[in-house]
Amino acid sequence: MKRQPALTRVALADQVTALLMERVLDRVYAPGQKLNIDALSREFEVSSSPIREALSRLAAVGLVTSTTFSGFAVAPEPSREWFEQLRDFRILNEGWAARRLARSRAAQAIARMRESIRSMEADAPRRKPRDYVAVSRADEAFHEAMLEASGNEILAQAVRSLHPHLHHARLFSRTPHDIAPMLDEHRAILDAIERGDEDAAQAAVEAHLQTSWRRYNSWHADQPEKH
Repeated sequence: MKRQPALTRVALADQVTALLMERVLDRVYAPGQKLNIDALSREFEVSSSPIREALSRLAAVGLVTSTTFSGFAVAPEPSREWFEQLRDFRILNEGWAARRLARSRAAQAIARMRESIRSMEADAPRRKPRDYVAVSRADEAFHEAMLEASGNEILAQAVRSLHPHLHHARLFSRTPHDIAPMLDEHRAILDAIERGDEDAAQAAVEAHLQTSWRRYNSWHADQPEKH
C-alpha cells in the first residue's frame, strides 16, 4: 500500500513559519524573548511539530536562536558595527556582480530585476508586518538576480548566507519609511546595467547600499554599541 505524502503538514509548517516571521519582524515577539513551543502550540492551536519546524527554519535564517538547554528565542538585532560591515561586504561583492551583469546584459536577470521593481511599485507598504516581508522579498529578488547572473556561485552564496534583507526588514518594521527612494535607486542600477555601463552600475550599487544604511542608521544611533 502506497503511503500518502504529508502535504498538509508541510503546508501547515509553511503557514506557521510565515506567521512567526511576521511577528518577529513586527516586534510582537521582542529581541531576546523566549519562544516556548508548548505556549505557541496552544496559541496557534496546532501540534508542536509545525511549531518546532518553523522555529528551526527561522533559526537557519538568523531570526531565532536555539540552544540545547534554553530552547528557542528571538535573535538579538545585530549591532550597528555588524550592519556597517555587512554594508561594506555587499558594496564590494554586489558592485562587482553589477559590473559583470552590465557587461553581459543577461536578458533573464534583467527581466527578474525589472519584475521585482514592478512588484514593489504595485504593493507599496501599508506599515503592516506582511508588507515588510513583501518588500524584503522583492528587494531580495532584485539583488539575487544580479548576484546569480555574475556566474560566481561562491560569491552569491556568501551574500545569501548572511540574509541581509531579513535583517534589514527587522529595522524597516521598527522605523517604517517611504520605499520610493529605494525604488529610484533600484531603477538607477537597472538603467546602468541595461546601458552596459559597468562603472555606473557599480557606482549605483554603492550609492544604493550607502543610502540604505543611512535610512536605518537614525534608529541605530540611539542604541548602545555591542562589543
